[in-house]
Amino acid sequence: MWQTAIATALRNQRANLRAFPWNFTLGHIIEGAYLVLVSYFSYVYLIQGDLDDRFALYTGTNNYLAFAIIGGTMNIFCISMMMNVSRAQITEWREGTLEALLLSPSSRNGYFLGTAVQQFYRSGIVLITVLAFGILAGLRLPSPHLLSVLLGALLFILSTYAMALVLGSVMLFTRDTYIVQNTLFAVTTLLCGFQFPRQYLPRSLQNVAEIFPLTSSLQLLRGALLTSNAVSFPDMLPALLLSLVYIVVGLWCTNRVERSLFEKF
Repeated sequence: MWQTAIATALRNQRANLRAFPWNFTLGHIIEGAYLVLVSYFSYVYLIQGDLDDRFALYTGTNNYLAFAIIGGTMNIFCISMMMNVSRAQITEWREGTLEALLLSPSSRNGYFLGTAVQQFYRSGIVLITVLAFGILAGLRLPSPHLLSVLLGALLFILSTYAMALVLGSVMLFTRDTYIVQNTLFAVTTLLCGFQFPRQYLPRSLQNVAEIFPLTSSLQLLRGALLTSNAVSFPDMLPALLLSLVYIVVGLWCTNRVERSLFEKF
């Protein structure tokens, strides 16, 4: 599995450097910078720092600017990561190499892990660039709990990877990327609490948000950054279990779709 993962990561990196433009990466950086600027101008000039009392009650902090910038940055990162990983197989199909992949005995887990590692490097550039814009706009953190930040970040990456597997199987089944991915991204952006505390949403929508591992992993990561909350294993358990369920479902669905494609070939 690891040999396949390393080979896939190296192949994708070389292909990206030689054949593919960086349009997606540049587009995500511009989108992230736009979100930071909108948050800054809204807070400073529109509401002039006057926050609802419920905001501090729901988030544990009055630092709206940091809340919004962290949420916007993580949203851009997870969209970039999910988009690139979930499109891996349908890109193979469009380039005419999917048949060779289906005939190959290589580990499918290794293939997806290698794709994720290579795309993490690319999405990491987006994350660092947008964070730099955030710091210029006034992003300041109190003294974050570093171990909890690390655990929250790993859990957030795992949640993103797990959802990308399910999204990729749906893309391969429908042969569509645009409608499927944008629908999911619109739903997660609204429900998972990236731009505002999800407690402002109706109870029914809050319950729907719980089916996404991104919701609880983002809450843990943001809590560690903004309020120095220590992340414990029981806190991580819901997002961890949900991510494992998504990984199992994603790999199973991918296997089923691949079998139907193999019969057609």
